[in-house]
Formats: sequence, C-alpha cells, structure tokens
Amino acid sequence: MSPPSPPVSVYTIGERNTTILLVVSGLISLAALLVLFGVMIFMKKKYTHTHFQAYFVCLLLANTMQAWGTTMSLKWVELLGVVDGSFCAAQGGIVQGGNLGSAIWSFIISLHLFNLLFLRYKTSKIISWGMIAFGWSFIFTIVFLGPVAIQTTARGHYFGISGLSCWITAAYHDEQIWLEFFFQIFAVVMNFFLHVATLLRVRGNLLRVDGRWRMRWVSPGDSWQLSLGRDFTDSTMLRLAQHMMWYPVVFAATALPMGIARIVELCEMSVPLWAQAVTGIIFNLGGFINVVLFLGARRFFPDSSSIPEFTDRKDSREVDAIVAQYGVVPFTLQRSSTATDSIAPSIYSETKRSSFESETKRRSSFDSDTASIATLQPAVIHEHVERRPF
Repeated sequence: MSPPSPPVSVYTIGERNTTILLVVSGLISLAALLVLFGVMIFMKKKYTHTHFQAYFVCLLLANTMQAWGTTMSLKWVELLGVVDGSFCAAQGGIVQGGNLGSAIWSFIISLHLFNLLFLRYKTSKIISWGMIAFGWSFIFTIVFLGPVAIQTTARGHYFGISGLSCWITAAYHDEQIWLEFFFQIFAVVMNFFLHVATLLRVRGNLLRVDGRWRMRWVSPGDSWQLSLGRDFTDSTMLRLAQHMMWYPVVFAATALPMGIARIVELCEMSVPLWAQAVTGIIFNLGGFINVVLFLGARRFFPDSSSIPEFTDRKDSREVDAIVAQYGVVPFTLQRSSTATDSIAPSIYSETKRSSFESETKRRSSFDSDTASIATLQPAVIHEHVERRPF
C-alpha cells in the first residue's frame, strides 16, 4: 500500500515548464468551449427534433470541467509546487468529474446513435431527459463517493497531490482504477463495437430479413446499390449521424495516450516529463477538437424550420423487400406545418401518377413509404437490368 500523499511537492524547472504547457492547452480548450456556448445561445437554428444536441452539450460541459481543472494548476506554477489542501481537493474532484463525464457522454452518444440507426427505435424526450439526469447523478455520485465514504485517516486525503497536480492520491490505487480508468476503458471499447455495428447497418451491409440478421458484402463497383431508396432527408441524417460518431472517436484518441501513461505510473514506473507533456496536451485539447468538429458539423444540419420531423420507418412488407434487396432507408418524413401537399406529386413519375391518385383516395394521410415504393422499385429494376460492365 502506498503511503499518504505529502503535504507539499516542490517543482523542478522541468516539472514547472511541463505544467505551464498543460495549463496553456487547458486554456485553449476552455476559451474555445466558452465561445461555443455563446454561439449556441444566439444560434438561430434550434434542433428540437433530435436528442443529439442535448447529449452533445453534456459532453461539452464535461470537457469544460476537464479544462477548468487543468487551468487550476496556474496556482501551482505561481507557488513553484503543489500544496495539499481544500484547493487541491477541489481540483482533484473537478478533474475526476470531467474525465468521467467525457467517458460517460461519449458512450451515451454512441449508444443513442446505435439505438436510432441500428435498432431503429425512437427515443422520447422523457427518456432523453432521464438519461441526462442519470448521467450527471452517476458522475457526481462517483466523485463524492471517495472523500465521503472511502477516505480513511490511515490512507490520508482521497483527493490530494498526484503527479504534477491534484487527483486521486496513490494511497487509493484501486479507486484510481475502478472509479475512473475502468469507465474510460469501458467507453472506448463499447464505442468501438457500437460504431462498427452502426456503420454496417447504415451502409446496408448488415440487414435483418425475416427476423434474421445477415451480412451483405458489396464490391466497390456496385456500392451504388446501397444508396438507392434514400431521399434528401435520409442522406442528410445519415451524414449527420456519421459526423456525430467522431465525438466518441475523439475521446478515444485523446484519452488512450493519457491512459497508457497513467497505467505506467500505476505500475510504479517513471514516465518521462516529455511523455507527460505530450499525453497531457493531447488529452486537454479534446474540448477544443470537439468545438472544431461542431462548427464543421453545422453544414450537415438541414434547416429545422423548413423540413418535417424525423420519424421511424413504418412497418411495411414492401419497404422490407426494398431494404433487403437494395439498401437501408432509416427515416421517413412526417408532414409539418411548412410542408405542403404539392410536394407529393413531384416525387412521382408520370407512369405512376394514376396509381398514386387512386391510392390517396383510399388513405387519408400522406404515406411516404408507399410513395417511395411506387416509384423506386421500377426504376431500381430498370437500373439493375440495364447496367452492363464496360
């Protein structure tokens, strides 16, 4: 068992310079995150038809906690060393909360994408807010669990001097692993498998036909088949979903180097200062990278004031037949106040206009599934027959 952390740790010149670099990287992320929050407040587009933004804001808040905890080391730079106390304990709790939050919310984003695009389930607002409440409650419970229930007099302070700043002290070795590293590794591993399954489902390689899952491999020359049957909204939402997958990827790419360095320290092996600087800077810039991704993703969002709501695909045997043969169409359009009936005839070919008119007499609401099947299937068959190798 490691002894309690010392009350004071004096920096060497190299340690002080390394801490300065870490603080600068934290300040960059913190400034970018604060600017982004301001932009989002005054942003004209409000995407109320999707839960992406709510989960993404939670991820940004976790990144803010990380950056804030890192910038608190400015005090240690000024004092030329780390001093145990209430400020040190506060830094340790904020850092752990930010690290846990980044792992939890990156996993929830991956899980939401899996639920939406793989399982094709629509999550209600109640479930979404429940996930947010549970996520933050879980994070703060883990953070306060240490100093309130685990800390003992024999082992000293739970949050104290750890390396170049403050975190869970070395006397609580198991807690370092199970109350932080475990969740980070779990998030990285689960994000990987969820992403692979979701991407295969989105591309149309993984299909569920007659209650069975089967794989379909399409050569690059025939990849056009995977896109048949997707309208503008389908393609836009798929591009957006693929873009949102980059946030968990960023977490994995920034957390893994730091995690490796931490594991080396837990094995009681020394980590060079240059390695601490590099891994720490990469980890601290995670918030800045997420801001850049978000600003680049705005062009993937359609204008929410001029498009219908995104709803689940209706249960239709005809749709299943098209999906099984030509690809995946995960979304349909539900007519909103800005969508007019004049849109419907424009998506039909002249040869199928009469069948559409007879069908609409029987149905009181606009059925986009039947409409897409009526026009898509003949065109698909014609394209499939007429296509010849060069």
